[in-house]
Amino acid sequence: MTPSPYVSRINQIDAAQLDTEIYKVLRNQAREIARYGAPGKIDKWQAEVDAVLKFFIWKFSLQRGSSTFGQRLLNLHYANINHRKSVLHLILSVLPQYLKDKLAHENLSERGAFAQVLKSLVDWTTNAINLLELVNLLFFLHRGVQPRVIEFLLGLSSQSITTHRPRIIGYSYMTRELLWHGLMELFTIGIPMINFHYLKHAAMRLWRRPEPSSGLFPVMNATTKCAYCYEDPILPSHAGCEHLFCYYCLQAHFTAMSAFHCPTCDAELRAEDMKRYTVASAPRSDDEESDDSFEKVDDG
Repeated sequence: MTPSPYVSRINQIDAAQLDTEIYKVLRNQAREIARYGAPGKIDKWQAEVDAVLKFFIWKFSLQRGSSTFGQRLLNLHYANINHRKSVLHLILSVLPQYLKDKLAHENLSERGAFAQVLKSLVDWTTNAINLLELVNLLFFLHRGVQPRVIEFLLGLSSQSITTHRPRIIGYSYMTRELLWHGLMELFTIGIPMINFHYLKHAAMRLWRRPEPSSGLFPVMNATTKCAYCYEDPILPSHAGCEHLFCYYCLQAHFTAMSAFHCPTCDAELRAEDMKRYTVASAPRSDDEESDDSFEKVDDG
């Protein structure tokens, strides 16, 4: 059986994408090798490095055969390529991008008017090529041949090396994707409906023995910790027991539920009793009050 001349559009696009990815992998490896050198060294010669990489990719693919690396992976090749077209393929794929990258990093104000005109010409050519790529893509979707402009300009067309077989699509991957997206939607809708604060307090009440509450007003000193996060209280607040909380720890609980039990003394705390702790609101001891009365007597 002879190879089929028909090549599906998806195979041609995949081959072009594979060629791009192979080039990017080699480019990243080159940057990793130069990472331990002098800073900025690779950036100065990046245009030359990219041109050399493309040359070696061409040398070991189109120069030695009739297909790129991406085409070989998909059992494709150019049916009507020759040495002249192969060299033109290298020039068209390397030279425009090299000139654009080289001129982009050069200080053209010191090179005279010719360099600036050349840069304008390269920019105009790049924009024209991008527009031509778009037009060629539309034609490719209609005709099904020559997905790249270089192939259109050189008259290259892809052909299958092996006998054409229908592309077999397995449904196991699709099933996994549907299952995964279904679980994600379930978790996205279900998790916000679960009151984790209530569940955590219920578990803490089962495993932790509460301390008896003395009913005193909370007093803050250097050793005071938040009754929930056990860190220094930030914007200390309280809600009916002698223990202090961070404002956000306490407010988060009251956002989830209107009442909950203190994790330390098991006293029931309600949202309407929440107050900010201030030094002025803290009750003073008998010694402090006696000192104030003594000062008043002295003033008299």
